Amino acid sequence: MAFDNEWDGLRTEAAARMRLNGVSGDGGLPGLPGSSDADLKSSAAKKAAAVSALEQHIQPDVQKAGSSMDDATEAAAKAFKEWATGAGIDEALKGWRTSVKALQGQLSNEKAGLSGANRLYQGTDIHTGNQFPLLIPKDGKSVQPPFQSRLSDY
Repeated sequence: MAFDNEWDGLRTEAAARMRLNGVSGDGGLPGLPGSSDADLKSSAAKKAAAVSALEQHIQPDVQKAGSSMDDATEAAAKAFKEWATGAGIDEALKGWRTSVKALQGQLSNEKAGLSGANRLYQGTDIHTGNQFPLLIPKDGKSVQPPFQSRLSDY
């Protein structure tokens, strides 16, 4: 019995100290009223800056790094073409090109996602707001949604 009592005490103490990854620093759950991060925030300017960085720096730099590797590796493959090493280098170069192409595709998808996120948030917000008048009986007066969105503030 002593072991069971001690084990129950240790479990209770551990449960009291445990903090899950989803709990915010103030003890509230993310997204719930009273939490420090209760509001969904979206910054069109920050998304535009990220898209610009992808277009102007990241994607061109990835392309440049990918092609510089191609040049050096092709020269090595030619130097070792009579050996099995040359065939191995050719195979590695094919894998490299596939990886660079996949990374470029992923960066393009991220850019498209960032570009479309603001439209998605605003479209969802407008659609939800347009549904409120359906729930309010019409008495001949103009109907205003009970909640005006602040999405455009972010």
